[in-house]
Amino acid sequence: MEKDKKGGIQEKLAVFALNNKALLILIVLMVIANVITSGLFFSYANLSSVSRQVAVSMLLGFGFTVVLVSGGLDLSVGNMLSCVGVLYALYSLEVPIALAVILAMASGCALGLVNGVISIKLKLAPFIVTLATAQIFKSIAYLLTNGKAVTGMSNAVKYIGQGLVAGTVPLSIVIAVVMCIILAVIMYRTAYGRHVIATGGNQEAARVSGINTQWIQISAYVVMGFFVAMASVVLTGRVAMAAPGAGEGMEMDAIAAVVIGGTPLSGGKAKVGGTIFGCLVMGVMNNLLNLAGVSSFWQWFAKGCIIIIAIILDAQTENFLKKRRA
Repeated sequence: MEKDKKGGIQEKLAVFALNNKALLILIVLMVIANVITSGLFFSYANLSSVSRQVAVSMLLGFGFTVVLVSGGLDLSVGNMLSCVGVLYALYSLEVPIALAVILAMASGCALGLVNGVISIKLKLAPFIVTLATAQIFKSIAYLLTNGKAVTGMSNAVKYIGQGLVAGTVPLSIVIAVVMCIILAVIMYRTAYGRHVIATGGNQEAARVSGINTQWIQISAYVVMGFFVAMASVVLTGRVAMAAPGAGEGMEMDAIAAVVIGGTPLSGGKAKVGGTIFGCLVMGVMNNLLNLAGVSSFWQWFAKGCIIIIAIILDAQTENFLKKRRA
């Protein structure tokens, strides 16, 4: 009896650890970072810098979460971010900031719609389709700017990425947290969220139950485009310009963060809150490597290892939970 009780406690602890691996990894990383930097990591200046950087990753991660949950995949988000960022910067030079933001959102949704329609309506592999559209988005960004960064951003544009709330909290991280709450409500408390999860879990069963699975999957790519646009608005404000290659490679950080956060690559399960911790893991890791003076060449190596570890953890978590339910 006592052995069974101990076994039950150990199993519960294992399930908790697997379901909250991003939080546990984050805590360990933060402790290591603080020790290595002799307390510099927890300084206000450093935490403020990290939070501004991860805000962009969080917004991308939220969109990626919806796409993965629906059973899709989008490898174009980095170049889409660059493209929408350039468009937003150009809009902001011609129209009021509010209209520029709206136009950026519309542009992001339109690009997401292109990915969704081509992948779902034509029944093509999202992996290949989004690799191709990534090149198209990249081309558009460079053609619009002739390969040069768009500068001359207004104070209103900069404030979104650099501003503070109550004089201490970066506005960008406030935006990310608010969007996390809104997305969590949508995914867990609305029919649309349940339909997205059902579609990713078992598309045929969802279709038979009356869910328009094609529309759900296409809409997930539109949501991805919306969050990419939000990320581009924040990033453009933070760096006070829009470079045509600003988002290259960011899709890898987003994938790693979302999977570490607990959303499986196989779809059908959403961990919106986990995405925040996954993004923080990637952000803290990048910050730790920078503070330690590690070469960017080795940082790419570390990111690749993190992505592999994330995929392994994802697979092992799914296998463990399936055995437990069996």
